[in-house]
Amino acid sequence: MPLSTTVIGSFPKPVYLKIPDWFRTTHSGPFTEQHNLFLQQSSECEREEAIKRATKEIVGIQTEAGIDVITDGEIRRERENYINHFCRKLKGFDFLTLFSKEIRSDASTILVPRIIGEVLPEENQPWVCEDWKNTQDSFKDLPMKVTLPGPMTIVDTAADQYYHNSKSLGNVLAKIINREIKALESSGCKYIQVDEPVMMRYPDQALEYGIDQLSSCFDGVSAPDVVKTVHLCCGYPDYLDQEDYKKADKDVYMRLADKLDAAGFDEISIEDAHRHNDLSLFKHFKKSKIVLGSVKIASSRVESVEEIRQRLQEVLTVLPPERLVVAPDCGLGFLPTEIARKK
Repeated sequence: MPLSTTVIGSFPKPVYLKIPDWFRTTHSGPFTEQHNLFLQQSSECEREEAIKRATKEIVGIQTEAGIDVITDGEIRRERENYINHFCRKLKGFDFLTLFSKEIRSDASTILVPRIIGEVLPEENQPWVCEDWKNTQDSFKDLPMKVTLPGPMTIVDTAADQYYHNSKSLGNVLAKIINREIKALESSGCKYIQVDEPVMMRYPDQALEYGIDQLSSCFDGVSAPDVVKTVHLCCGYPDYLDQEDYKKADKDVYMRLADKLDAAGFDEISIEDAHRHNDLSLFKHFKKSKIVLGSVKIASSRVESVEEIRQRLQEVLTVLPPERLVVAPDCGLGFLPTEIARKK
């Protein structure tokens, strides 16, 4: 049987799309200030026209490649493509006076927004479903996946100067994310993914409360045709083809596997191309499908069909084909468009 295919989220932004992008700058630069300035200097009409053009091109690349479940490339989003875009819709976040913070267990230092008050949705109505509908309505026959940041990942990418407690703040964020996911379900979205890469950096917190928070993001989502996916990757480098960057320990997958498999997710998305996992890992997933990273997202070398096929055949000795989905390790935003297309 043919294996199902998907992408994780981000695609490289075309050069004409002037949204400041984490993938096109340095981690330590004044990235959020660049985005603030971009919002001030461009009109909403100009931005939407460029976004529609870029989305059409990116969806075309995915459909030409025959991908089963696609995304809009997350191109309307800033900074790691999904975190700040989500948090700009929340009260309690200060994006003007930023804070220098080491994130991802000191893998990098960036300027992050501060949390200075109670975190609440800025709008009475959910907003993520509107982003999704804007894209889905333009490509009615294509199953469009939507991605959201998870509670632990948001906490790690902000300076909490109000709650002073990561677990408490994560509980608040999980309820907000849950509201958005239930609205997506009501709007007809069938593929919903929450990205929680920070779990790979802090496995003790993940086991204590993080996986439970992540599961609660899907509370009340009961439609049998809604696919609930969580993505846990090991991190991006500072630049393309960097060899010595501080990845999360891939062995953390083994520590988290049993609890993740029991948490009620339909799919668990993990890295495997950058560093192959031990095949024994996959024996721990008895209920969930595995979305397997099969091409590297921070290397410009394009993998051969044969090496991808060989690895999939190895994994299929442990997992049945109906529980294996093929994907990149993570988002493709680092790559030039032509390399992303080839991968």
